[in-house]
Amino acid sequence: MANAVTSVPAIFDDQLEAFVARVKSEGWDKKFSLDLKTLTADLSGQRAEKGKDLELKQAYEQHHKAHLRNQAERYARYMESLEVVRAAHRNQPDVLKSLDPYKRKSAPRKKATPKPA
Repeated sequence: MANAVTSVPAIFDDQLEAFVARVKSEGWDKKFSLDLKTLTADLSGQRAEKGKDLELKQAYEQHHKAHLRNQAERYARYMESLEVVRAAHRNQPDVLKSLDPYKRKSAPRKKATPKPA
């Protein structure tokens, strides 16, 4: 079973940058044998991945909005076409019955609960 991903603060990259700068200025890399090269590489990787993540999120949002708009237009054409077929066969119950699967599914309405006096 895979381990759960650790929650990371939104400002982690800023924290990492400040920490790397502090490690350099205090000389902690030598004093405590901290791997400054790895920390610096981590900072570069974090910044690059965060930038790519933001870019992908923006691209997704643009695509998703366009998809929803196009889908609504397609659905409107579908409904219009379905209405034409239903109108053309309004006197043929067997054809109308065969069009039942294309009806919009509706959820039963919840009954209003009476308010206590």
